[in-house]
Amino acid sequence: MTYQPGSTPPGGGIEGHAEPDTGRILLAAVQLSSVDLRQADTLDDGERQRAASFRSKLQRERFLAGRIALRLHAAAAAGVGAGALRADYLCQECTRDDHVHGTPRYQAGPSGHTVLASLSRAENWCLLAATTDDRVLGVGVDLEGSAAAGFDGFNEVALSEREREHLLGVEPALRPSVHTLLWTRKEAVLKALGRALDVVDPSLVDVAGPVPLLPDFLQAPAEPVVTGMPLVGDQDGGRHRWLVDAVDPDSVGLPDSFTAAMAVRLKPRN
Repeated sequence: MTYQPGSTPPGGGIEGHAEPDTGRILLAAVQLSSVDLRQADTLDDGERQRAASFRSKLQRERFLAGRIALRLHAAAAAGVGAGALRADYLCQECTRDDHVHGTPRYQAGPSGHTVLASLSRAENWCLLAATTDDRVLGVGVDLEGSAAAGFDGFNEVALSEREREHLLGVEPALRPSVHTLLWTRKEAVLKALGRALDVVDPSLVDVAGPVPLLPDFLQAPAEPVVTGMPLVGDQDGGRHRWLVDAVDPDSVGLPDSFTAAMAVRLKPRN
């Protein structure tokens, strides 16, 4: 399916998207156990080598299933066969240049489309996004179970001051679902930037509004950083345009127990 606006928990105090102009984002959810692992021959050698490095059979099979599902999804977005794609992953967190870890990208032949993609696994499910839209600079999705953000001290560790203020107006019974929604939005935004929450302090990523507020160092390397400008989020005049929204589980066939979000980083208007 192509992108459709999602939903937020009642009373969540989280603002929805402001500009849904990314109709060419292809979204899908897949059960990992339903993926035919014999299709691993469509993967690049490096991807199969990464799978072999997992000691656990379950982890190995879920990694392979996710990569196969993502490649098939990216191929559908590009209108080519899965075997026509070459993995071209990009990692901003290290110097390894193996093209099979980091932010998912694919090349559809030497002169074909570049496919930007994102994958998130949770339990036996994965959520997939892919696009060949040249307006899109980055796409990220995140999928979490109901208890993903249910740890003690979540507010202090993971939330910005503005997000904590938002939570003050949320009924206590609804706060766990809002915690998880905020977490998925943060993950999705960082994936759209090619960054990771295990490297970046999540409290620096403010996703309470429709446009994320980010510190300077989270700007994409290809774009100039303005010294002394601690937060950016100007949808019209800023360096980024964003869509950050919940993904309705039912719209992609996910069980209702999951929370999902998508973030899309767009080129500035001319």
